[in-house]
Amino acid sequence: MGRPPPGGAPWVRRLLAGRWGLDARHTLVRPLLVDGAPPLSHTAGLWRVRGPAGDHVLKVRLVPEALRTPEFYGLKEEIGAHCRRHGVPVAAAIPALDGTTTVRCDHTVCELTPWYPGRPADPADPAQSAAVVRCGVRLRRALDRLPASALDRLASVPLPLLVEEEEWRAALLDAERRLLPLSAGRDDAFSRRAAAALRAAVAAGPLLHGSLGGLRAAEPAAIHSDLHPQHFIVAPRPGSTAPGGGTWEVLAVLDFDNLHTGDRRLDLAWLAETAGRVRGDTARRRALAAFLDGTAGTGLLGAGDEALLMPLLMAHSLPVVVDIAKDILERGDLSDQWPAYLELLSPERRAGVHDSLTAASRAR
Repeated sequence: MGRPPPGGAPWVRRLLAGRWGLDARHTLVRPLLVDGAPPLSHTAGLWRVRGPAGDHVLKVRLVPEALRTPEFYGLKEEIGAHCRRHGVPVAAAIPALDGTTTVRCDHTVCELTPWYPGRPADPADPAQSAAVVRCGVRLRRALDRLPASALDRLASVPLPLLVEEEEWRAALLDAERRLLPLSAGRDDAFSRRAAAALRAAVAAGPLLHGSLGGLRAAEPAAIHSDLHPQHFIVAPRPGSTAPGGGTWEVLAVLDFDNLHTGDRRLDLAWLAETAGRVRGDTARRRALAAFLDGTAGTGLLGAGDEALLMPLLMAHSLPVVVDIAKDILERGDLSDQWPAYLELLSPERRAGVHDSLTAASRAR
């Protein structure tokens, strides 16, 4: 779980003064909250910064194993600028006094970005979901236009061990043979949540084996890889009647820290899931049909690819679900963020989205 760095607010104020030149006497800092709770992050501390220079968010990486190599951070800003030139509102880091956008201090990496006067998208709202999908498709197209030289440089930068994907087959075997039996007889709330997630993961096994067992590797592309709705900050479009049914716009796309080369369909899978989380059967069908219409004939999805999206997304996240279950059942780590993470990565919901998405494709 994200937590304040050693020293707390005084440490943050000294950092902001020394590296960004923000006067500590006139700068208010406090942990960032969304609807009264910290945003989902188990590797970073997020701080709201308010002062004469405006409102900002400071991100402090707290887990050394999650840090990228130094050359990654400049490349990340370069790719973000490329996306902004293609009309995607990627959040831009605020340069420090030395001109760098990433500051290393006390074994951490820190970045300062603007605070955006919106909120993380609610995928249950059809208008917010549609805004996320439209913006995500623009992002996917922009990343596909990345110069070959930048793509080659990105391919040479490894993901840290903390976020490398474990083989999903091994995770499912561990869930079925060891962790589910371990959860038997435990009746506390955390163990029940872990067991439910593990049962859903095991139930999804046949879908993954059937869909991905012999799947050929896709041509590598630059991928965000973590396009869940909380990484899209949305607000009512000026002149709109939202939130009472009007239109929304995306103010910023956040958190490119896991940017790497991989299967572009993973980004599209996140967007398909967002469409599949819309509240109401009729609205959900329309959202999924709009997603398919927005990707058909564009080269983003090939024939039949819609049937691979949820299996790819589950293969990406099931090792994380299983590792959270290990934290709960074996390590006794009862982080108050685990229930929200298990909801975000729910295999059961994604299996349902798969059924709805493939049904929508057949109906076209």
